[in-house]
Amino acid sequence: MRKLKVAVIGLGVMGQQHTRIYAEMPNVELTAVCDINRELSERIASQYGVAACDRLEAVFQIPDLDAVSICTADDQHYELAVLACKYGKHVLMEKPLAANIEEAKEIVEHVRQSGIQMMVGHTLRWDPRYYQAYQAVQQGKIGKPLHLYARRNNSFLNGQRLKGRTSVLMFLGVHDIDAIEWITGDRIVEVYAVGVSERLSSFGVMDATLTTLRFASGMIGNYETSWVLPEQHLELDAKLDITGTEGAVNIDIIHQNISVHTGTRFTFPDTAYGVEMYGRMTGIMKEELTSFVRGVLEGDPLPITVEEACRAVYIAHSMEEALRTGRPVAVQP
Repeated sequence: MRKLKVAVIGLGVMGQQHTRIYAEMPNVELTAVCDINRELSERIASQYGVAACDRLEAVFQIPDLDAVSICTADDQHYELAVLACKYGKHVLMEKPLAANIEEAKEIVEHVRQSGIQMMVGHTLRWDPRYYQAYQAVQQGKIGKPLHLYARRNNSFLNGQRLKGRTSVLMFLGVHDIDAIEWITGDRIVEVYAVGVSERLSSFGVMDATLTTLRFASGMIGNYETSWVLPEQHLELDAKLDITGTEGAVNIDIIHQNISVHTGTRFTFPDTAYGVEMYGRMTGIMKEELTSFVRGVLEGDPLPITVEEACRAVYIAHSMEEALRTGRPVAVQP
């Protein structure tokens, strides 16, 4: 069985998850890791028995390397995507595709010209709850969608951790932007957004935004996102409600049929995203990486195209334009 030779660039939370999952996959050979923190890179490399690269270009020059996972900060995505295209290496990119729409568009062109495969990790495409919603809507079970409400609210610790390097719409919003268009099969044609900046104002970013959405079909929607949930509250609060002419679909990720009381608060353990069972990783992240590996090795269609990932960046950019101007912004096809 041919194995996919993969390297991981960026060893934060996401990069370390990619590294472990690849190491546990029988059809993957984890070859190297790379991080700006040399000590961390060497420690992770030693843990998995792989090479530690101290230069980005050195990763792409590894003999017979097939693919890379890019798990760095958003502002490094463009440089690394261009290098991958230059060296002909397939890419699994953590979302968003790029830090801004200009770089996102250029990445799409580089990918098209190079012929590599690139998949962006919009994890909701592999979340069984969102996939079930996609099937219900696409199979006509709720009739014609009329209106929707979505939210993705994150903890203040995440807002602080990122220190203004990205916006709440780019960090969180792209998830639901992509999921909404994918699930409904509809296209957002206009956005109008308002926001508030208080707890994170020193970083020059919004605490929270509310966006009104208009769709090509006439459907309307409202999207809420925030990264200032109070400490000791929730790490993530996400929801999606779609009402149609003949039914409705409702997702609420907080209540996962298990809660744990730690003496000071209730917590809701992750039962879907990155779950360890019997010493191995399973869940949404494993399914995402499996889709990428099978796409490269076996030619399976990737569940999300690079153009769709670019569109999510474009719509988030349009929402940010609406925030700046105070006016509705048209979203082009």
